[in-house]
Amino acid sequence: MPFTQFCYGLFCFSFLFAYFKFIPENVEKYYQVTYTFLEYSFFTFIFWVNIRSKAFKIFMIIASALFFIFQIFFVTTTSFQRLDSIPIGIESILLFIYIFYFFYEFSKQIKDTFIYNHYTFWIGVGIMIYLGGSFFFYILINNLSRSEVNTFGNLTYVAEIIKNLLFAISIYLFKKHPVKNIQDQTKKIPNLDMI
Repeated sequence: MPFTQFCYGLFCFSFLFAYFKFIPENVEKYYQVTYTFLEYSFFTFIFWVNIRSKAFKIFMIIASALFFIFQIFFVTTTSFQRLDSIPIGIESILLFIYIFYFFYEFSKQIKDTFIYNHYTFWIGVGIMIYLGGSFFFYILINNLSRSEVNTFGNLTYVAEIIKNLLFAISIYLFKKHPVKNIQDQTKKIPNLDMI
């Protein structure tokens, strides 16, 4: 999992660096939708690996497919000024659902360990703070003036910094307890079937 977080960080840095330096304005909207798509994919993959319910994984596949179809439809039929705010809102809501389900499933399966000792807990909290801290700003960004965007946009950096700190905690916990995940904890029950 730390490799996935490293890839996410490297991806975000290079994608945003290229955005501010090299991207022409006529392809900017495709670039932004691609960023939203890849961010959603990284975060969804993290919870896909840690959720055990096959039914919920099927739900994640269907929801992701519908989200990607919506993104294609959105980028081809809509012109937006600054940001793809509607897909970002849908991405946030879907990821909140995945995180809440992960917390629910984890709390039902593990009885002898604390949830905050699992690295994915800190990833989930980091993503929730990041998406929740910028949710309303990104939803309304196309309706704000340039001065309002400059004033309130800096607040999203706070959520980004907290997310990065919580990701660092999750990497530390993964390194400290690399084999402690949901599957390993539930295998402690012995199989006493003699026949």
